[in-house]
Amino acid sequence: MNESQKEPLEEARLSRIRNVGIIAHIDAGKTTLTERILFATDEIRIMGDVPDGTTVTDWMQQERERGVSIVAAAVTCHWRQCQINIVDTPGHIDFTAEVERSLCVLDGVIAVFCAVRGVQAQSETVWRRAQNYRLPALAFINKMDRLGADPWKVVKQMQETLGIEALPVQFPIGAGSGWQGTLDLLSNQWNGPAEKPDLEPYQAEIRAARERLIEALADVDEHVMQCYVEGVEPTVEALRHALRKAVIRRRVLPVFFGSSLHNVGVKKLLDGICLYLPSPLEHKVLQDRDFKGGTSALVFRVSRQGEQNLAFVRVLSGLVRQGTELRNARNGVISKVGGVFRVWAAQFIPQEGAIQGDIVAISGNLNRVRTGDVLTPRDAQVRLPRLHFPQPVVSILLEACEGKAAELAAALKQMASEDPTLRIRQDYATASWQVSGMGEFHLEVLRENLRLNFGINTLAGKPRVEYVETIKGQAQAGASFEKRLYDGRQLNAKVELEIVPLARGAGVRLDFSMLDGRLSKEGEQAVKQGIASIINADSSGCPLTDLNVKVKSASSDAGEASEVSLLNAARLAMGKALDCASRVVLEPIMLLDVNTPAATSGNVIADLASRKARISTVESVAEGFTHIVAHVPLAELFGYASSLRSLSAGRGEAVAEPAEYAPRATL
Repeated sequence: MNESQKEPLEEARLSRIRNVGIIAHIDAGKTTLTERILFATDEIRIMGDVPDGTTVTDWMQQERERGVSIVAAAVTCHWRQCQINIVDTPGHIDFTAEVERSLCVLDGVIAVFCAVRGVQAQSETVWRRAQNYRLPALAFINKMDRLGADPWKVVKQMQETLGIEALPVQFPIGAGSGWQGTLDLLSNQWNGPAEKPDLEPYQAEIRAARERLIEALADVDEHVMQCYVEGVEPTVEALRHALRKAVIRRRVLPVFFGSSLHNVGVKKLLDGICLYLPSPLEHKVLQDRDFKGGTSALVFRVSRQGEQNLAFVRVLSGLVRQGTELRNARNGVISKVGGVFRVWAAQFIPQEGAIQGDIVAISGNLNRVRTGDVLTPRDAQVRLPRLHFPQPVVSILLEACEGKAAELAAALKQMASEDPTLRIRQDYATASWQVSGMGEFHLEVLRENLRLNFGINTLAGKPRVEYVETIKGQAQAGASFEKRLYDGRQLNAKVELEIVPLARGAGVRLDFSMLDGRLSKEGEQAVKQGIASIINADSSGCPLTDLNVKVKSASSDAGEASEVSLLNAARLAMGKALDCASRVVLEPIMLLDVNTPAATSGNVIADLASRKARISTVESVAEGFTHIVAHVPLAELFGYASSLRSLSAGRGEAVAEPAEYAPRATL
């Protein structure tokens, strides 16, 4: 077969791949939905359940014991001649890194919403992250058979909150105990746990929903628009073609309804994945890059399995197989692929190779590879947007029991290399480690992993808030560094800089534009390191954020030792500038989402007030519960889960996520 014949075959193969992530607020039913999809596609014969710890994608011992997804798990299934690679992501905010790095390799997402609770705090967060990667989406309103289900209220919330037109493609009949099923608004097919009922009482609402659907699709498709204007009924194929176009352009969010627990509506959702979500050929972000001329892959996770290092990759172009040599675009290191594996949750199934669009794991000499790296041919220059992960907000001190200090050090270094939101720093004076993470639960899981996976028991101090600092005003300073070496040489360098406060959340920016290229790359790097050593507060104090550092001049006449001189001069200048600026300590403020029985809401609100909470929402919701949204300083939330259980007779639940940093004294 010649090359001209191969290309259409490869495109046909790629057009049948769907790389899909399942995202949602915790306990909306992501893992259960994934399990039902595997059952519907004949990948498993018996459906597992989260409470029993028997699902495929909750494979870790902690996940099965806690009933919570901790790591993103990938599986593959087939439906309607499509290969669907599914990533089931965690819903808990403490494992946001798992969501972030999964989204960067996907072509679309399924956003799952609870028919009772609707659009919750974490629903919004993961939706925004998916939209940062310009991912088309389908919505699945789950738990339609639960008491208090209100699908139309959820659709309205989606419309108001997510910034996209939520467009039901099915019409639900009933809800809660009265739920009967759904009518497909495109094909008029019935799907549900019960026989098709008499739809006459619903005809007016069904017609209105279908008209709204056609009107929305007419805005993106000329043929549907012509039919609409002429009063002609579009064919089902024409409507599906228009809906696919609208989804890929991220103009609409098709809404499906069902109950994953009782396996209702899952097959219709699978149809939607194949019909409306894009293939790798239509990935809008990756289409903007030129990956031709060889094999390229994006690393979205690294892990050590037994004695070998694994990199989880999305193949961007070409063919990855054993022996393929790839260059790390970040550091130039060449890695040779030792093996290619299809990922099935915790299993790694060897295969000959992987083509563009595949999501696989590769082994080999991957010690210098980390999350976000792009692997390319030797001479290729490919860049993708960097992955950004939130800064840790909580830290604890850890010590190893039973004389396993060396083992603890090795284990923590490995875990930090695998988790971009984990920070570790050794305290040599006390032989302990400061470990920083996204929350108490994150660090609790880490300690349990040390025990289960490494056989290391630990002692831990009380959790502490990770504060940061910024500046209130502008300041300018210069500093010289002079030192005579033992061989008589003189080190001389001078750096002058200016610091300016930035808006909250801007981070740190370095500006070397005023040097106009007069400093060598090595010298510039030395100045950066000197500034960074102060900003990162490696030895003491709080890291700095939200400021711009403008280097106005930098010079050195120290010859070969100029980098050392410039680094020290930059440190001194940065320290002087900060002494002149007014520094302020910022603390993390959490967005707290609480659901508690209405009878206990008064006690819960009073407790939040005592914790310096700023309450923004108190509303009655289904099943006799009250929904409370508040902004609370993180320092006030340590141990809150236990307090809420006590205040709500064990029935309350809460989810907190970082919202902002604010001056420590304001709340």
